[in-house]
Amino acid sequence: MSRSDLGWGSSPASRADPRSGLVIHYDSTDQGLAGKDHSACLTYWRNTRNFHTGPSRGWADIGYSFMACPHGYVIEGRGLYRTQAAQPGGNSSHYSCTLATGPSDPITPEQINAVRVLREWLMEPDTSIAGTVLGHRDFISTSCPGDKAYRMVQDGTFAKAPDDSEGDDDMPQHRRFEKSGSQTLEPGKWASLAFDSRHDGETGEFYAVVGVEEKEGAYYDVSVGVVLEGVTPGAEVQIRATEYEPDGDGGWKIARNRPQNSPVHQGGMAHFTYSWKGNLAKGRRVRFRIAQFGESDAQVTSATTDVFYWPR
Repeated sequence: MSRSDLGWGSSPASRADPRSGLVIHYDSTDQGLAGKDHSACLTYWRNTRNFHTGPSRGWADIGYSFMACPHGYVIEGRGLYRTQAAQPGGNSSHYSCTLATGPSDPITPEQINAVRVLREWLMEPDTSIAGTVLGHRDFISTSCPGDKAYRMVQDGTFAKAPDDSEGDDDMPQHRRFEKSGSQTLEPGKWASLAFDSRHDGETGEFYAVVGVEEKEGAYYDVSVGVVLEGVTPGAEVQIRATEYEPDGDGGWKIARNRPQNSPVHQGGMAHFTYSWKGNLAKGRRVRFRIAQFGESDAQVTSATTDVFYWPR
């Protein structure tokens, strides 16, 4: 389950490229999630994020990269390519996954398999992490991830291949685009967001972020975050996904505009998010376009796009 499934935009945490393995965590208090509906896991995850970003912690985002819930779901936290606040000494070198269990909570077979599926997915070429699985207590003196989970870390339970009965075909492929350079937005004119780097280290000018590699089409779950400066206070900003198709002359033409988000700017720097899920027809691509309706030029100062996709 992605951040956009939870209504969250891209993580504001600083960028990192953890490659040294996966670290297992737990909650020091029993949660009883295995005996509850999966919706309780999502409530727990939202509450955890509120706690981590609130006055008690003051972190930029939820501390963990992912959660493996007792119902077998992997739920995104900070997600890929982000520094965590989970294990001091390994926050930029290892990804983190919490089981959200307490000392007496069971660790379900579905939960174990979710960790295995996550580990295998993280070891794919796009991210290429080492297969090492550690516990939080391998970094600092702590009870985390609890004695039961730590025994599983030590005996290699989490490092085994996922069960065939569960399968890993549902794990999506992933692309990430980032923009660090400024882009001018003239009042009342639509502009395609131009990203300048991609998850694999390629740099350049990227407009199409969906439909580039998956020629036969795919199902997508996309989250876009945009930071703007200089928009007139009270002016409207519009963000939308736009599908393009070949025009027959070697170029591209607009085939379809997806529904738009139209927040009102409050003045100063603002961070807008846009999420889109859906299928894309064969041969089409998607750009994300933005327009502002202030009294003068404004600037896109940064932007990120996370694309999760299931090719046909």
